[in-house]
Amino acid sequence: MFARRLVATLALLFTAGPASAQPGPQLLTIFPTGAKAGSTTEVTFAGVGFDGDEKLLFSAKGFTAERVGVATTDPKAPKGAPAASVKFKVTAPKGFGGTCDVRVVSKSGLSNPRAFAVGSDTEVNEVEPNNDVPQAQKVELDTTVNGVVSAPTDVDFVTFKAKAGQNVAVYCLTTSIDSRMQAGLMVSDAEGRQLASNRNYRGGDAALDFKAPKDGDYTVRVSQFAYTTGGPDHFYRLTITTAPRAPATFPPVAEEGAGLASWPLAPSAAMVDLFEPPAREGTPQLVTANPIVTDTGTNLTAAEAQLVKVPCDIAGRIAKKGERHWYSFAAKKGDVWTLEVFAERIGSPVDAYFILTDEKGKVIVEQDDGADTLSPNQFYTKSDDPGRYRFAAPADGTYKVMVSTREAAVQFGPRDQYVLRIAKEKPDFRLAVMPLTPHVPDAATLTAGGAVALVVYAFRFDGFDGAIELGAEQLPREVKCPKQVIGPGQTRGVLVLTCEKPAADFDGFVTITGTAGSLKQTARPFSVTWPVQGQQANQPPPNSPVLTRMDRGPGLALAIRGTAPFVLTPTETSFKVKGGGKFDVTLKITRDTSFKEPVAIYVATPGFGPRPQGNQPFPVVGTAQPNSTEIKLNIDVPANLPPGTHTLVLRGQSGAPTPKINNSAPRPLPNFAVTPLTVTIEGVPKKK
Repeated sequence: MFARRLVATLALLFTAGPASAQPGPQLLTIFPTGAKAGSTTEVTFAGVGFDGDEKLLFSAKGFTAERVGVATTDPKAPKGAPAASVKFKVTAPKGFGGTCDVRVVSKSGLSNPRAFAVGSDTEVNEVEPNNDVPQAQKVELDTTVNGVVSAPTDVDFVTFKAKAGQNVAVYCLTTSIDSRMQAGLMVSDAEGRQLASNRNYRGGDAALDFKAPKDGDYTVRVSQFAYTTGGPDHFYRLTITTAPRAPATFPPVAEEGAGLASWPLAPSAAMVDLFEPPAREGTPQLVTANPIVTDTGTNLTAAEAQLVKVPCDIAGRIAKKGERHWYSFAAKKGDVWTLEVFAERIGSPVDAYFILTDEKGKVIVEQDDGADTLSPNQFYTKSDDPGRYRFAAPADGTYKVMVSTREAAVQFGPRDQYVLRIAKEKPDFRLAVMPLTPHVPDAATLTAGGAVALVVYAFRFDGFDGAIELGAEQLPREVKCPKQVIGPGQTRGVLVLTCEKPAADFDGFVTITGTAGSLKQTARPFSVTWPVQGQQANQPPPNSPVLTRMDRGPGLALAIRGTAPFVLTPTETSFKVKGGGKFDVTLKITRDTSFKEPVAIYVATPGFGPRPQGNQPFPVVGTAQPNSTEIKLNIDVPANLPPGTHTLVLRGQSGAPTPKINNSAPRPLPNFAVTPLTVTIEGVPKKK
């Protein structure tokens, strides 16, 4: 009965009106998804929550955008489809090549990013009808077609002329530009003979090349694989070019010194230091401080093992059917080495594994898929690459490592690369920062006088388990970052940025950092790409991976818009408590004169406070009634938290109006963070 009353209360809370705070805009699609460098293109931005006076924020410099008219709303939009749109004339800078991120900024704040690609080819948009060969859209070579597979059975045809012996490459970008489409690509000649086909080149992208057998017309067929899905979120960029194609960069490893990748890595690769690959394709290069060794190709048996001097990074590739590469290295008793193979994480299709043996061939370990993941959904870091292995040499001698793939009998070629790293332990960490909402595209928007909470994931390796102090740089003058930490051994924390009042509007990029003694790392920003359908805004996502990728740009995108309707201020900010215990927190509530709603209080830091039951909404720890000026909360402390300093973040949530377009995509509810609380764990209670 109580549970039903609580759900009903929350339902009233979240539909109460009028609300004093609106969720920020959500950007779902843009079309066309790119432009030619130096040109001006009219682009339609579609999503939900556009509330007037929209502008654009690009992750790269030199772009300009002029709004065309005002945002419009479609009350008959299909469920989950964009319900609002606004047009801009976008001018791409001359000389720019590659992909950047673009966001919509409105009165209510900042949207999630979408990819916008810029090239040097002629740009055209798909023209319907183009659903059969006789209707194929005619284009010239060196052209990019921006299109959409609008329904599961929608098939698009494009035709072009080529001369005998001419090399032609065809790329269909989908996943790499945030599309949900899994492209199927096929090229045929004028007689209908298939010359080349491809799918699953990298994610949903497809790529192929062929040599024209004679002068004549050639046709490209684009479809959604298996014809299972389609819609406005199935957009693509089809490029037909005579430019040379380089499907792989070898070796896929390079010395330190160049800038790290800013392309949209998945969480599985996010904590690896990589150089950026070419704009259309290519293998990103792993950054290393170790000497680089190249596979000789003659090390196919244990007896032929290639002797290497460690530490080193060994670049290899499964070039022929069934290859197994062997390496040997010398180690002294008690030496500790880490062994790690990178393949999927550097864009290779190889599902690698390795075997470590002693000199006599006795297997010490066989290492396959890594088991670690920092999150079951929002930041899913599990990879097909073998897990990192700590090897303590049991005796002086020579040890051997075999690297291959389970599919070596059918999967091999120039793209099937890997890097085997054998190195000394180097305790360290990497950080990722993203909006708090775990299953809906969101962004960091601050209100004057308010605060915003962000989730920070910490990837720890080689035994590093110390506390990480979080910080921020390049902040606007009114924005502050209170002292806060990710506690010892913890892989997730919450960062709060606060904003003084009054504050000028701002939209730009800031840098989030983590420091542990002499170690300092810059957090890499991430965003959820697509919402999980059928989930309530305040409901935990299912335990399955959510589409998430790294943002492009100089840092975390941040906006300041509006004024906080209420502020929650703790009367104390520092607490000492035993693990598994409880403590009381008192929050003062300062309200805007027009704000008359209740405020639900939640725990933002995982582990503290009540836990959700199954897939039910997050439980409240207290509700401040409309006329209250203070609320007292009793907070549970996890029994498994290690002794040391930890940061606890609470958040308040006010009622948000039910969207007028009930079929629109799920949106995050506005949250208002509390000044971080420092909790010192003094120890675990003794067992009775």
